[in-house]
Amino acid sequence: MIPLDLTRVLSTNDAPSFNEESALKHAVVELEGQLESIQHKLRQHQGALSAIRRLPCEVLGRIFCHALSAPAPLTALGRERLRRLGQVCRGWHEASLFEHQLWSSLAGDGGTYEEVRTWLKRAGSLPKSLFLTIDKEYCDIDGTANSPAAKLLSDGLVLDHLYLTCKRVGGVAQLIKHLSEISGTRTSPSPWDALRSLGIDVLVECDGFEDAWGRITTPPSDIFSLIPPVKSLTVCLPSEDYIWDSSPARDVLIGIPAAVLSGLTTFIFSCDWDGAHILDMLQHCANLEDLIVEHNSPTVIEDEEGQRFSPGSINLPNLRSLELRYPLSPQLELLAYIVSPSLVTLVIEYIPNLLDESISTIKTFIERSEIKRTLSSFRLHNVSEQPSNFISLFNSMPALKHLTLQSVTLQEDFWHTLGKRQRIRQLERLEVLEVPVAQGQRIIKDIVEFLQTRGRKKCDVIVSFPDPPTSPYEERESLIAGAGNLKEFDIDLRVVRASEARISGVSHFWNR
Repeated sequence: MIPLDLTRVLSTNDAPSFNEESALKHAVVELEGQLESIQHKLRQHQGALSAIRRLPCEVLGRIFCHALSAPAPLTALGRERLRRLGQVCRGWHEASLFEHQLWSSLAGDGGTYEEVRTWLKRAGSLPKSLFLTIDKEYCDIDGTANSPAAKLLSDGLVLDHLYLTCKRVGGVAQLIKHLSEISGTRTSPSPWDALRSLGIDVLVECDGFEDAWGRITTPPSDIFSLIPPVKSLTVCLPSEDYIWDSSPARDVLIGIPAAVLSGLTTFIFSCDWDGAHILDMLQHCANLEDLIVEHNSPTVIEDEEGQRFSPGSINLPNLRSLELRYPLSPQLELLAYIVSPSLVTLVIEYIPNLLDESISTIKTFIERSEIKRTLSSFRLHNVSEQPSNFISLFNSMPALKHLTLQSVTLQEDFWHTLGKRQRIRQLERLEVLEVPVAQGQRIIKDIVEFLQTRGRKKCDVIVSFPDPPTSPYEERESLIAGAGNLKEFDIDLRVVRASEARISGVSHFWNR
């Protein structure tokens, strides 16, 4: 096409001729192509100026950790997300490899022995964790010996933490038996022998394990008698409806060796069996520092001479943190038998029927342990009705610095009475979580007035409401503004979503 001078139609409002119209259309196509090329170059230049390119590998790695909730173990989905982050560009790939924490913990089916070993090796010198699910109900010894789990625990990298979950006890029982036999034939410790932390979670049944010929090959009590001498142990047993023999639950032997118990610094035990199982074990735990007991009802067994354990007969001299979760006994019976003179943190979760007797038991425990001046953190969760003597509990906690009340129903005058009686004057952090929506404004005002009775003392306050649609979270600014003079009394008040408070708790768990 012969180029036309388009000055006339471009500088006037005249209609183009046929030839001019064809030339204009051709020019538009060419200009659009040039524009697309220029826009592409513009995006390239703008991208090259992006601040994210200036972020060091260390910072990018920490962002990746936050996005993937590290150091929580990565599931198959988490591992795929990490791979995709590393495929964005060379810099992101290097950042993902630089952050060793991303590679230090695996959950679920991690793949073959070589795949898991290669993944964990990228964690460098960091402690490594493995969370395995043993799905097979029955397996022969040859199958167990050749499984990726057995190879990892006998010939793989040194592990810090291992958590085994099984629906039935057969597969994990055979695995532990095999690893114990391997250990007996070696002069150097295997990864199984060198574990610092071990968890065993039986989800459904504790039935005996049968081989291909129907013979019982591994009594379930052998599971715990063969575990290595770890520092941290988690044992979760199924409901007593599924115990492995016809004996009453109180007569079933759990079988953790006293030598293992005496070396523990952390013990998590979940069991609803009737009997003194937890007391039988705690009497050997002289070095325990952290204890969590869940679903437990330690009904003490009587013999010809009376009770086997008397109140205050179990001394835990190094215990610093005690958590009771879902206690079946509203009287918190476990506290009647232990003495912990070094305790600084007490947590009681999910006890809707908190009774006056429960409060008396806690107070007696504090007095017996002589921790009135040292107990600094108390958390109470899910109490549907305030006991009449609840206020008196804080007479036993004058040194309290951190108080958390989550889903706790309080009487209207609770905070006023607490301030009037000048209790817990040393608080530095107060969390009142999942407050009833209808009472939100009043409770916030009462909390602030209580803190103001102490004078000017620094205190961080967090209040949360139930999740939407009922949450007044969006009105948080007006709630805080209506709470009174905060700055004068050095009170930092935040209103957060319930989900934010829960995430904070999860992060605390994985960083303990």
